[in-house]
Amino acid sequence: MKTKNIQKLFLIALSALLFASCKKESENIFTMFTDVTVTYNNSDPRCVTDYKVVNDKDEVWIDFTINSASEDMYSYTVEKSSGTQTPERTIFTINDPTKRRSFSNILKLIMNRDGKTTYRIYALNQKGIFIGDGKKSVTIDVNPSYMIYANRNIYLPDSVGKSLPSFFSLNDASGFSYTSAASNSAKIDFGIYRKLATNSTPTAISYTYNLYSPSVATNPLTVYDISAWTPKRTTKFSAPITGQNTAFLTGAVSGSTIETLAKARTINLDATAGTTLANGLNDGSAVFFLTPEGKYGMMYINIVTSDYQKKPYINVSVKIQR
Repeated sequence: MKTKNIQKLFLIALSALLFASCKKESENIFTMFTDVTVTYNNSDPRCVTDYKVVNDKDEVWIDFTINSASEDMYSYTVEKSSGTQTPERTIFTINDPTKRRSFSNILKLIMNRDGKTTYRIYALNQKGIFIGDGKKSVTIDVNPSYMIYANRNIYLPDSVGKSLPSFFSLNDASGFSYTSAASNSAKIDFGIYRKLATNSTPTAISYTYNLYSPSVATNPLTVYDISAWTPKRTTKFSAPITGQNTAFLTGAVSGSTIETLAKARTINLDATAGTTLANGLNDGSAVFFLTPEGKYGMMYINIVTSDYQKKPYINVSVKIQR
C-alpha cells in the first residue's frame, strides 16, 4: 500500500515538473512594440503636436520623427480616423537606407472636414508588419462651417385650407403655409407643387414634384397668388440630380466641400422643370443651391410619400454653409 502511495506521489510530482518545464511566458501586449517612438514636432505655428482646433480650409502640418531602436523600418503608415467611418490608411515607402532607424517628414494638410480627425503614424518592417506607433496620435478639430437640418417635411399645397407648410426656408429649415408666407416672404426660398407626370404608359398615373422660387417669372401654381409678396428671395437652384446619398452623407462634410460639390453643377434655375417622377424631386435625388447671401448648399430628398391622413409631402435634409 505504501508503495502505491509513493508511486502516486511520484507521478504527481513528475507531472508538475513537466508542466512547469513546458510553460512559456508570453509577452504582455501592453509592453510590446516599445522599440518604436514617434515624436510630433512643433517646428511651425501650423503644426499639431497633440490636439489643435482650426477652421475649414486651414493648413495644418504634422511634423513627425519616427525612431526604431532595434529593427529597420521599410515603410510607415498614416492612419486617418474621422467619426464612425472606417479609418483610411496610406503607406509610404522609406527609400533611403540611412533613414531606416530614424525618419522625419512633414505632412501638409488642408482641412476640409468639420469635427475631429485623428492621425496615427506607425512603422512597418521589411515584411510589412507593424512594429510600433509610439502609442501616440494627434487630433485636429475643425470648427463647424456648415449647418445641417435633417428630416424636414414639406407638404404639397392644399388649395382649400391653405394651411399646410408648402413653403420652405433653407437658412433655418422652417416651413410656412400660404396663409403665413406673405408676412415671412423675406425668409422663404421656395415652394413645392406637383403635376401629372409625362409617362411612357398612358394609363399609368404618377406625379412629378418640382420647386419654384418666389421670384420666378411665371408662377407655376396659380392657386397661390404670390405676386404681392415683398421682398422676394432670389435663391438659385440646380436641376435635381439622382443618386446623391453618398455625396450628401460622406462628401458634403464641410462648408468648402459643399461649395465644391455645388460649383460642379449649373445653379441658375428659379424653378425646377422635371416632367417625370425620376427627373423631378424624387427619393435619393438632390438639389444644389446658392442663396442671395452667397451661401452654397445641398438639399437631399429622403422620400416622397404621404402621411397617415393621405396628405402628400417630401421629406428633405439640408446642408448649408454658415
